[in-house]
Amino acid sequence: MSESSTAGQESPELSALRTEIDEAGQRARRSFEPGHRTAVIGAGMLLLVLGMVLPWAGDSSGLDVLLSRVPPELGVGILPQVFAATVLLFGLVVSGVALAVRRWGLAWLSLIGCGHSIFEGMLAIWTRQTAPGAPGPGIGLLITVVAIAVITLQWVKIAWSRD
Repeated sequence: MSESSTAGQESPELSALRTEIDEAGQRARRSFEPGHRTAVIGAGMLLLVLGMVLPWAGDSSGLDVLLSRVPPELGVGILPQVFAATVLLFGLVVSGVALAVRRWGLAWLSLIGCGHSIFEGMLAIWTRQTAPGAPGPGIGLLITVVAIAVITLQWVKIAWSRD
């Protein structure tokens, strides 16, 4: 009977240890460990930067498209600009922060934002292909779409790996 009465009462040291273990478990549940996918996402981010400096329409780079410094005769609309902005926001900024702090919420935000960027990238390619009398999509635009697709695939694997 003395065992059951002492089991209900914890010493302050044991109570503090239990609290510390519970807090460590909470921190572990909020974070992820990307492993080798960090290198793949990093390589994809490097390809995004490369794609942004290569031509998207005629001789205009992705940065020119983003900053609206494209000659009007190229017929670049708003979709490539939006794609360039979301690629920089989600592909570089949010993904970089998510890899640095390794929080599940940021991993999901990166996944959703990069996945949406794929859709916008396909629309940007389509607008370049259907613009009358304008050059088609440049190599930089194509590289950027492939790079954001690779990054998105890695975020899918990371976000869904939580036990």
